[in-house]
Amino acid sequence: MLKLITNIFTKYKVIPFIFFVFFINTTIYSKSMFTSLSIEESKLKIEEGLIIVDVREESEFNESRIPNSHLIPLNTISKELLASKFGQNVDIIIHCRSGKRSKVAAEILTNDGYEGQIFEIDTGIIGWIESGQTTISN
Repeated sequence: MLKLITNIFTKYKVIPFIFFVFFINTTIYSKSMFTSLSIEESKLKIEEGLIIVDVREESEFNESRIPNSHLIPLNTISKELLASKFGQNVDIIIHCRSGKRSKVAAEILTNDGYEGQIFEIDTGIIGWIESGQTTISN
């Protein structure tokens, strides 16, 4: 049986094809991925100096925000805007209220070809506050 399978793969060049499909899929998906982080993981990334991008609206941002975060509402986020504010493809951590808009923002950036690492706080500022982390307000 093994010999038969080997003959089929060799004769029809299935192995190179499978490798090609795997390689293409891996390449495509690895560029369009972002990483969701817990509050503790997010805190560590922030302590490492990652740029914090808040994709909520200005009123939400003024009410309560993570220290040193930068307001870039979801409806304005783009690769070009981030490059103009922070430089080309820097590593960022995105958050919103609950984690939904930050995931949308991460998808927008990856589809836009953003090449820096993108992290997002899975439970948003709600999780941040519930875990007792520091926030500031106007």
